[in-house]
Amino acid sequence: MQRCWLMIALAGCAIAEHERAQTAEAPLAGQDGSHDQADRSCTVVLRGLERNWTGFGFETVGDSWVWQGTVEVAEGAGLVPSAVYQAGGEWKQVTATPIDRPPTPGFVAYTVRIFEGLPGPSTPPDELAATTIEMVPFVTLAEGGRLFDHNRNTAALANYRLTTPDFAVFGAPTICTPPSGPTRATLIFANDFSERREGVLAPGGEMTISYDNARLTQCRDSQNGKPRYDITAHVRFDPDGERRDVSVRDTAPTIPVSATARRVVVWFENTSASGCQAWDSNFGANYTFDAMVPPQFIGNVGTLLVRDAPDPCEGRANARSGFAYDTQVRQRDGITNLCFEVYQPGLTDRDDPDLWQKLDVEVAWRVAGQLPFQRTYVNLDRRVGNNARYKLSWRDLDPFRPFHCPEQKPVPVPGGMYEQLQLEYFVVVNGGEVRPEPGAAFGGTFTDYLNDPWRTANCPQ
Repeated sequence: MQRCWLMIALAGCAIAEHERAQTAEAPLAGQDGSHDQADRSCTVVLRGLERNWTGFGFETVGDSWVWQGTVEVAEGAGLVPSAVYQAGGEWKQVTATPIDRPPTPGFVAYTVRIFEGLPGPSTPPDELAATTIEMVPFVTLAEGGRLFDHNRNTAALANYRLTTPDFAVFGAPTICTPPSGPTRATLIFANDFSERREGVLAPGGEMTISYDNARLTQCRDSQNGKPRYDITAHVRFDPDGERRDVSVRDTAPTIPVSATARRVVVWFENTSASGCQAWDSNFGANYTFDAMVPPQFIGNVGTLLVRDAPDPCEGRANARSGFAYDTQVRQRDGITNLCFEVYQPGLTDRDDPDLWQKLDVEVAWRVAGQLPFQRTYVNLDRRVGNNARYKLSWRDLDPFRPFHCPEQKPVPVPGGMYEQLQLEYFVVVNGGEVRPEPGAAFGGTFTDYLNDPWRTANCPQ
């Protein structure tokens, strides 16, 4: 992408095609006759939007500053967001592009950039003080109409408003938070007629049903452009037979999982006002997903940091004692593993190539100071006796790893040569957690040289 910077001559600077704004209709969610809708269930959400700081000044294109932000769409929705905006003139529309950083768990992240018709460094101060930029992201639904983000501004016509002095929408960590725990799953029914589970489908937890309407197209009645049909997900929790029925036509609903569920059975019905009826039911067999229950044992959690060893986990230090990952470890040690073991009778006590589908094994981690824990899947190492052993290299999560900006600002170490960050973590298997004590986390200290040249040049100071 070619960009124009505040302190560089702008003549001849090209605008990427996806960044060109198009004239758009004003958002009309809640108005009679409009096909616009307000999203208040976290299908599309603006995480933040600010003028793009380059390190020297605010980025500009022509006479306008560039505003850049993150829009996230619920995972499994399969929709690409756009945004409309205006600053006292006609509404304009731009399309967001995929972002190359980890999104909020449960979402897919996109970058949105707006600048055409917006103020810039040459805007007179009195005019700038009176300027209000309205902006709101949306997704276009498969059946037509626009679904606008009203997760923070719940009123039907309340858009995001950027005003002096900041002209920014700052992050709101309590809005559309990540799944609250390890007991959240998404059942995805894709348009290629494949089905899959993401996350942990646990008794007493929650599950989201993401259904692509292209799987059922037989009943499509409409009147004056508005649909007169529905697609219903019928859900049964076995062995007790508890039932729930929810619409999946325009949204990906989240429902509680029965506390006694050991299996979830799902099928879909398409009906219309004309009496049409069609089914998506795996040819009558229905779609089934086994509920995951925590294994009988999760333990032997520890870290091994050595130059070399015949076994990648043997001799590991107990996780309760913590670990120190410093410059010597980073440069010298070939083994930098977190290891732990899992036991479930009839499951881990035999060789099973499909074990990875039956145990959902993750490490929840964060750099101290971050709000949410991130989750990383852990690969099976081998079977040790009756236990399945898992290992994860700390090199993959090292906040000072090469060409990576740490998740938090490092803390200088007295003496002026080094800086540090603390990493917190715990182990999750099928929703069962291993922590040093309830609500607590294990930890390790990562240390690197102060003023690394790449981080100094590329990371926020």
